[in-house]
Amino acid sequence: MPLIASAKKQLRQNHKRKARNDHFRALYREARVAFEAAIKNKDVEAAKTIMVNQKDKDGKTTKAGLQSIIDKLVKKNIIHKNNGSRRKAKFVRMLKSIS
Repeated sequence: MPLIASAKKQLRQNHKRKARNDHFRALYREARVAFEAAIKNKDVEAAKTIMVNQKDKDGKTTKAGLQSIIDKLVKKNIIHKNNGSRRKAKFVRMLKSIS
């Protein structure tokens, strides 16, 4: 445990940041697993809806798509922008392979 006040504050900040990052990583993991399951079952429509934002009848986004989640990870510096681009390209290739 830290003894100095600034080190204690840094520890609190690290816990907050880790919790926030873990939340967004969990969202990504959930969307990725669902997308890969749809690809494995060769369900093109399900994979497409998971890939893009899902909207209700009013046009409001109800659930973020896989690409949107990756963009959020990049924006929040959880992953590098090239890593995000590479992941999105990989998922698009997977989607095209079953279309």
